[in-house]
Amino acid sequence: MRITRFVLVMATVLALAPAVSSAQDDKKIHVNIGGGPTFNAGDLGDHFGNGWGPAFGVTFDANPMLGFQFEYAYRHFGIKDDAPFFGATDFDANHTTHQLDFNLVFNLAPSGSAVRPYLIGGPGAYHRAVEITKYVGTGVICDPFWYVCGTYPVDQVLGSRGGWDFGYNLGGGVGFRIAEGSEFFVEMRYHHVTGPEIVAINPLPPGVPTASTGGSTNGSYYPLTFGFRF
Repeated sequence: MRITRFVLVMATVLALAPAVSSAQDDKKIHVNIGGGPTFNAGDLGDHFGNGWGPAFGVTFDANPMLGFQFEYAYRHFGIKDDAPFFGATDFDANHTTHQLDFNLVFNLAPSGSAVRPYLIGGPGAYHRAVEITKYVGTGVICDPFWYVCGTYPVDQVLGSRGGWDFGYNLGGGVGFRIAEGSEFFVEMRYHHVTGPEIVAINPLPPGVPTASTGGSTNGSYYPLTFGFRF
């Protein structure tokens, strides 16, 4: 339903922007705006459900077949109902990402074609944060995907933790021309982010169950984006 509303809103924006819609097919600079669901995988997917968020980008065409893109995206993920949080009787958290990517866009048909399949990929910087908003438990908690590991005063478990990490993305999509200089696109990408190692800040008491004894915060994301390019 959110995807349907998004498509309808963006179609209205295009209809109210005749100057954009009448742009020439051979223009060198394109703006894209889109959004959609983001699917998780691996250990990250064991902790957080699928997310949602918008993406905005600017692409400069070096030639009809190759472009350079800068893109920003924001994504929000809620905790899964069956997420591991040993030692707690009540727990809630969320995960957000701010993504800055620098991509190459390889058009498999010239920019401005009626149908434009393309490949896209490049490095990026990702600010990832995990916010624990509710915690009732022993204060012993260790899980890299909550960004905590150790024995804490209960009130210090709450809060937001994270930082900037390096990553990269690879994927592809298809653009469908809907007006001179404008297109609707559908795109799927794989993002891999390399995060820090989380280690115990103090010895964990023996015999107290925890999700882990620390580890990597690497994560994989699969955003499916529906949007417009003009």
